[in-house]
Amino acid sequence: MNIKKLTATVVAGLTLATVTFSATGVSANSYTVKSGDSLWKIANEKNISIDELKSLNKLSSDVIQTNQTLQLSKTDATYTVKTGDSIWKIATKKQVTEQNLKSWNNLSTDIIFPGQVLKLTGSDVPVAQEAAPKATEAAPQATTPKATEAAPQATTPKAEQTTPKVEKTAPTTPAAAPKAEQAAPKAAAPKVEASNNSASGRQITVQATAYDAVSLGGRTASGHLVTSTSEKVIAVDPSVIPLGSTVYIPGYGTAVARDTGGAIQGNIIDLNMSTAEAVQWGRQTVTVTVK
Repeated sequence: MNIKKLTATVVAGLTLATVTFSATGVSANSYTVKSGDSLWKIANEKNISIDELKSLNKLSSDVIQTNQTLQLSKTDATYTVKTGDSIWKIATKKQVTEQNLKSWNNLSTDIIFPGQVLKLTGSDVPVAQEAAPKATEAAPQATTPKATEAAPQATTPKAEQTTPKVEKTAPTTPAAAPKAEQAAPKAAAPKVEASNNSASGRQITVQATAYDAVSLGGRTASGHLVTSTSEKVIAVDPSVIPLGSTVYIPGYGTAVARDTGGAIQGNIIDLNMSTAEAVQWGRQTVTVTVK
């Protein structure tokens, strides 16, 4: 009699453990329909589209039943980063939010590398927290133009102060200067621009290639959305040129480092331009100024 009771107790315990384990495993990727639920309500609460919810559960209509178990995600638990990938591209492809993807993988920035393995599941970040980074991203964009505008203003007075000293020391020189300006008035503008951009900052010699950021989706590794091939945006190796830096490139102009890439390693940069312009640009060795 005691043996039977012991056997029954062990079996009951194992059954309870199995049920508990199963419930825990299912809760992360599934949902049990409750009274009053609808596909729209469930999709909205679980941050998944109605079409994806129907596809995962092979539903041909929006009709669901109470106590019905719905799958909320695919069986894929990880993703290996490929060349050209970004947080935005992976989040869009796997139908998760960028904030959740970064939270699940303990990422404090949008920088990822080819071969890196990312988790595709975990605890969702509350909606209130997802709104905060958007405001944070707007701040650097507002700050960057102010810093850029301030630089020419600081440089201009120095150039004006230097000119009178030269005129006092060599009074005969101004007579020659107008002749040079009349002989080549068009050449004077590029020289002034080059001087303004290279007057301050760190100079680096790099290999410059080009790409069409808009045709690749427009979203950069830093989260910035490129909407035009004329926008001065470049991809860099963050260990050489930090993201957010203002960089002057001869023949291209002043750009902002906002993107990365699997092939952008070391002293290599990639310039955003149209496909036709990228082919014409090819690969050039240039000395850039990083501010």
